[in-house]
Amino acid sequence: MDGGAGSRRDVDLLDALATPEAQASGLGVARLATMTGRTESQVSRTLVVLADEGLVERDPGSRRYALGWRLYAFAARTTEARLVRTAGRVLTRLADRLGVGAHLCRLHGEAVATVLTVAGDGSVPRTGFDLSAIPIAVSSAGRALLAFRDEAGLARRLTARGLDPRIAAQVVADGVAIVDGELDPRLAGASAPVRDVHGGVVAAVNVSGPVSRMRPVLPALAAATVEAAADLSSRLASPRA
Repeated sequence: MDGGAGSRRDVDLLDALATPEAQASGLGVARLATMTGRTESQVSRTLVVLADEGLVERDPGSRRYALGWRLYAFAARTTEARLVRTAGRVLTRLADRLGVGAHLCRLHGEAVATVLTVAGDGSVPRTGFDLSAIPIAVSSAGRALLAFRDEAGLARRLTARGLDPRIAAQVVADGVAIVDGELDPRLAGASAPVRDVHGGVVAAVNVSGPVSRMRPVLPALAAATVEAAADLSSRLASPRA
């Protein structure tokens, strides 16, 4: 087998999964086969290998594929990664302004991954790939990331956990997800979506901290988070960012 040709076909699949269509809700095997000019069986076999390596991941419900955690981990560790580099400046200002921790989060299958953190104590931004065990429906970052991709899916998750499914529609309407003691009575936070140049949600800006400190000013913190997410989105849309 021509290893070079095989690698090119793998890259073609990754390119297809990086398109705005894929970022919206993932792509199925049939659609990927059409986009890459390959048979469904070829695509399916290749995706299994790529998934084993963490380069792609499949949603267990829709069976659609998306780019995987390993690619995001590479990006988070690369100083030239545009999203992380640009977000560092925005999060630092947000954390300094609010005096609480600010984070850049991305959706990774059934978990939320934090790829950048600014502690709010004057320290430099810390990159990484920290996977949270917190259910998506409970965390503000998970709600913000999922609501704009699959509002109905978030509503189902909320219902399954005994929470009000109308929260999903509220997140979309407000443009921000707020959690106040739902996960942990001691913690509160807010998250807002970050969009790329195509308008797809690629990340979320999150602020979080102790309820005693957050709750009295939570609406203002949420508004500042929305503003920071919009600023980051605007910078991503600019070729000079």
